[in-house]
Amino acid sequence: METTKKKELSSEIELLKKMRDRAVSIEEQKKRKVWVEKLISLPESTRDVSHNVVFDTPEIFKAIAEKICEEGV
Repeated sequence: METTKKKELSSEIELLKKMRDRAVSIEEQKKRKVWVEKLISLPESTRDVSHNVVFDTPEIFKAIAEKICEEGV
């Protein structure tokens, strides 16, 4: 009887783990969607980069992240 309970619990635990993983995945998708919407909604002046100044990729991402953090997500 004890092994039956353990098997039932282990199957329930596996199901809960799968549900948790799926919830985390969905949450990450929502975060990405919000970031993309924020990037799209930025005014053109923010998105335009002067051709005279060339930024390194990390600087561009840092500037975008700072702008999003200022406005809040």
